[in-house]
Amino acid sequence: MSGTTHATIRSAGLGDVEHILAEYRQAVAELPREESANLLWRPYDEFKAAVENGLFFIIENAMGSFMAGAGVFDLPGSAEKELGMCYVKKEWRGYGLQNLLLQIRICAATLGHVPDKSGDDTATESFAALITGVKPANEHSAVNTERLGFEPLLTPPSALFNACASCRTPPDSGRKCCCDFFYLSDARRADAIEKSLQMKNWSRTRNGHELIVALKIRHLLDADFRKALHDIVQELRVQELRVPTSRLLENPDRG
Repeated sequence: MSGTTHATIRSAGLGDVEHILAEYRQAVAELPREESANLLWRPYDEFKAAVENGLFFIIENAMGSFMAGAGVFDLPGSAEKELGMCYVKKEWRGYGLQNLLLQIRICAATLGHVPDKSGDDTATESFAALITGVKPANEHSAVNTERLGFEPLLTPPSALFNACASCRTPPDSGRKCCCDFFYLSDARRADAIEKSLQMKNWSRTRNGHELIVALKIRHLLDADFRKALHDIVQELRVQELRVPTSRLLENPDRG
């Protein structure tokens, strides 16, 4: 396949819900079990809440056909947020769309949880930790995740295991969950946000075919949101020096 495909990444709306779910259901039905297991399906109410909060993103071509999607999910009873439910259709793999979706979600999730500075003790304030899960067999996703700066999370928050009850691929004996979990340090989060702010469009070429993705994302287009993200980068740099990210490993259920 040669030539150029133009696409768009945007926040999903409630009108997209059924279409997105249909794409995921089709993937579960058609992909080999070991591959469809990597989708890490979420309960409907959590998926719908992500859409309502503007935290589920889709990539679609000029005809509106689904190419990829992923969301940000609140962890009940915890300040942490999980980046999950990533799915890139087979014909669009190899263009870096998983990385694009990670970067976009890092910005959106960070904007959605700015520390409250109204109190006297600002030293204890921090941004909500960002966590993602990857199947051990999904080596490609693990590489992409670590390349963007995610580090292994040795003691995951208990809220991460709430979705295990509906898991289609229970873990082997000796494992609490079928996923390995990773978290993003303040410094690497700042790097990812800065990289996103520098992007105009996303362009990658594979086997002679170019894919150009227009960024129709409000927090990268609106001047006020961009300023907020610039300010957050500076705050994250300070936070990294003030409160080591290892706090997440020491006290995983804080919040």
